[in-house]
Amino acid sequence: MYILNLKTTEIIDHFREDFYNKSYPYLILSTSNELKLLKDILDIDEITFNDCLRFDENVKFDLFDNYDFLSINTCELNDNKAKIEEINMYLSDNFTLVICEKDNFLYNYVKNMILNNSKTKKYYNNENLFKISYLIIKNIIIHEFENLEKVEDMILNLEDEIMENRSDEHILKINYIRNITRVLVKNTRPLLYLGDRIIKDNLRYLKYNDMKRSNLDNLQSIDFGIDKLYNFALSTRELADKLLDIYSSKVAEQTNDIITKLTLLTAISAPLTIITGIYGMNFKFMPELNLYYGYPLTLGIMFIIILCGLIIFKIKKLL
Repeated sequence: MYILNLKTTEIIDHFREDFYNKSYPYLILSTSNELKLLKDILDIDEITFNDCLRFDENVKFDLFDNYDFLSINTCELNDNKAKIEEINMYLSDNFTLVICEKDNFLYNYVKNMILNNSKTKKYYNNENLFKISYLIIKNIIIHEFENLEKVEDMILNLEDEIMENRSDEHILKINYIRNITRVLVKNTRPLLYLGDRIIKDNLRYLKYNDMKRSNLDNLQSIDFGIDKLYNFALSTRELADKLLDIYSSKVAEQTNDIITKLTLLTAISAPLTIITGIYGMNFKFMPELNLYYGYPLTLGIMFIIILCGLIIFKIKKLL
């Protein structure tokens, strides 16, 4: 657990029951297990408390008298595998509480924000506590954009591999990437609901006339960012689906190439088949059969036919 008193700039890296003073603004970072220590101190309700203790795929945005509760699912790509993780936030007039696990990207971001103080030291008042929350939410959106960019790179690299040398294992990679893009789209879609509700339901940050204008601009930029994020997720999924078309096109191209070569082989061997068919006839009088050089002459003619066929098809760029 990490706690930053934005008024005194005191940093607390362990829980202390007497740390909280309602007259001071705080930035608090906690895991779901550590939240039990803060429940009574921050007067956290039972419903959202239980939501923080268990994972679910639902995006939540609930307004309470003392705080607004926000629950978001983010996607983490590790070794090209998509893992959905939950982030919960309590947005109050005098504290911002972030709950996530230690292996989550946001944990290190907020931890550095508290310890380094670089992003928060100019915001030492209650009003600008809201701007810190904005920075955190913005970082979540940026992280999701970065995930989509990673997947886009995976798609483009696989596309180059398929175009260079298609193999049967590519179909497994295509299905795997398509599954990742579907997870990302499914995880991003609920954020649209969140963006709409933040603007329409009068989030706590919009209740103060002296801050409403600047906060509205920030929240509208979040809403705009979510829309862009969802459109990017959709385009990435479409890009992944097109890999199947590219793969099928490459398979068809290779199949056509094989059929073309077989057709050319048939065209070359057709005269040879005719010759062998003629001399396979069971006639008594075939004058050329008595020629001394008849056999090597026939082989020579057959060789010339093969050579001429290869030369003609090479000139026509069919081979």
